[in-house]
Amino acid sequence: MTKKELRRLSRADLLEMLIDQSMELEALRTRCEAAETALNNRELCLTNAGSIAEAALGLNGVFAAAEAAAQQYLEELEKLVQRQQAETQAILEASQQEADKLLEDAHRRCGELEREAKITCAEMTARAKAEAAR
Repeated sequence: MTKKELRRLSRADLLEMLIDQSMELEALRTRCEAAETALNNRELCLTNAGSIAEAALGLNGVFAAAEAAAQQYLEELEKLVQRQQAETQAILEASQQEADKLLEDAHRRCGELEREAKITCAEMTARAKAEAAR
């Protein structure tokens, strides 16, 4: 998703995306733990491994590769979450600035309308007094 598309999303959509990413991260962590548990519980096949030492070396390599892959994946997810949080914060700040500007414009316009109404009332009062005097 591009920055432009992210900026067009509402706060609720952005927060929902962030929650979805957090839930996906948690699910992936759970899957990773389950895979590591399954790997830890796997029985060694001694017929294929020439000796216990060879089996241990092979298993260590599998564990190291699995751990490295899991760690890399988790780091990438963390980076993604951080980028999304930064983009969400930027969008929230831009939205707040726009809201402040709109509120300031509304206050200014209200002041203008109030001044115009006072002038109109003063003119009407003056006309009414002039008519009453006649």
